[in-house]
Amino acid sequence: MLPTQLDGRNMTLVISLVTEYGAWASLDHRLTEFPDGRLITDSSVKHVILRCCDGCALVSYTGLGRVGRIDLSRWIREVLRGESRTVDESLIDLREQATARIGLPAKRLDVAHLFLAGAFIDGQPWAAEIRNFRSATGLTPGGIQPVFETAAMHAGEPMLAVGGAGRDAILDSDRKLLARIRKRRPSRPEDYMTVLGAVSRRAAESRHPAAQTVSRSCTVVFIPPSGNGVKKEWYGPEEGRSLAPNGFSHLLFGIDLDESASEMIEMHEDVSNGRIDQTLLQRRTEEAARRAVQHKGRRAVLSR
Repeated sequence: MLPTQLDGRNMTLVISLVTEYGAWASLDHRLTEFPDGRLITDSSVKHVILRCCDGCALVSYTGLGRVGRIDLSRWIREVLRGESRTVDESLIDLREQATARIGLPAKRLDVAHLFLAGAFIDGQPWAAEIRNFRSATGLTPGGIQPVFETAAMHAGEPMLAVGGAGRDAILDSDRKLLARIRKRRPSRPEDYMTVLGAVSRRAAESRHPAAQTVSRSCTVVFIPPSGNGVKKEWYGPEEGRSLAPNGFSHLLFGIDLDESASEMIEMHEDVSNGRIDQTLLQRRTEEAARRAVQHKGRRAVLSR
């Protein structure tokens, strides 16, 4: 397991499991105001799927939830889209853009931010962390840094990482459950998806003070080593289903599928209702395709 020391201001719960036969991530949807903890939304998307020329990666995060007024997941897609990169190049670029855009703000707010990635490069499993904090040692005090750094390990053995303040709300019985399942291969990916969804729900409904940082619903994502056949499910109380986030949050060889798909759905409805004709449809389709590959919000990166 990669070492994960997080500050208590990370208002979320992320559970990441990386194995040779697939990677899973369970992500709650809560965003809260800093520093008073006021609820902003319980429908934030906190993952991005990267399909690259040499593999794939499932990226999740805890810490800062938005850049300006957009979810960090959307920011990730916007800064990375427009270029087909390798998995390693994508994660390096994410680290550098995170330093350039949120490194100093997170330092000023004293917020520890962590990206977790379950990746497959040429079929081999890797677990990576991109983080802006260091653990204290006998020589250094550690703490929040203005730059992000990467720690990565080959996941020859299953690797489990839990991040966010919500981790303290996980029941002891569920901690033991997570320790057991990471050593086993499920008969179906959905089996572990159901387990992770249930663990997150029970954490949100526990009596631990950290439970208030976790939404009762979560999304669990599974990505196989091939990158094909990604599965995504929402878990939560039925009365909260209206809060289930829409969209794909998927970057395919530099194409932002979330950007293009949402516009295509809207245009299809406009055509069906007679609001636009075929000429306008074609023009809007071409514009949507261009936007899906145009990066946005990138910052200059200093060579180090």
